[in-house]
Formats: sequence, C-alpha cells, structure tokens
Amino acid sequence: MKSAFFPAALCLALATGAASARDAGSALDGCVELGSGHSIVRQNDQQFFLKNGEQHYRVALSGACNGLSIASRIQISSDGEENRLCPTGSKIKTNRDTCRIGEVTLVDADEFARRARMRR
Repeated sequence: MKSAFFPAALCLALATGAASARDAGSALDGCVELGSGHSIVRQNDQQFFLKNGEQHYRVALSGACNGLSIASRIQISSDGEENRLCPTGSKIKTNRDTCRIGEVTLVDADEFARRARMRR
C-alpha cells in the first residue's frame, strides 16, 4: 500500500525551496534596521555583501567608492539614521569617502558564505 504522505511531503519541500530561491535575488522592498552584530564582506569598490541576523544582502553602489575594499570602517545610513539600510536613499561612509547605494538585493546564506570564503 502506497502512502500519500511521501508525494505531499515532496511537493511541500519543492514549494519551500522554490520560495527561498524566489526570495534570493529579489530587491529589498523596505528598510532594515541593522543590528550591532551585522557583518560585511567587501567584494570590490562597487559592491559588498552584508549579513544582518539571518538575512543576507548584496549591496551595489551607484558607482565606484574609492577605498571601500580597504576601509577600516564602513557606516551605513539612510535619511540621517545610522545602521539603517533602505532600497533607496541609503549611503555608506568610509574613512575616505561617502558613497550612495544604488541597489540592495537579497541573497541566500550559501552565497554570502561563498563570498566570505573568497575574501580569505
């Protein structure tokens, strides 16, 4: 006798995986308050990856931000509020420059970890 549980569980697992894949790569749709323990993985002078709790983001700047890859400090703000990341109007400040953020997209934990390993 075949169980109806297995096909239902398989469909649920596939739907959950599809939802996660859909969320990864999608644009940030609202502002995020960054916790004190957020971490940044610098990619180059035009983008970086950010982990805030269980959420992971790719942050692309509007243009090159000189010194981002070697900055000792990166401060993210939006509308004058520190540690706030929004889809528009956010900026970063390094010890050399202030740069506008152009786009923020969600990435999954595996992508963030892969980028972090590449920087070591």
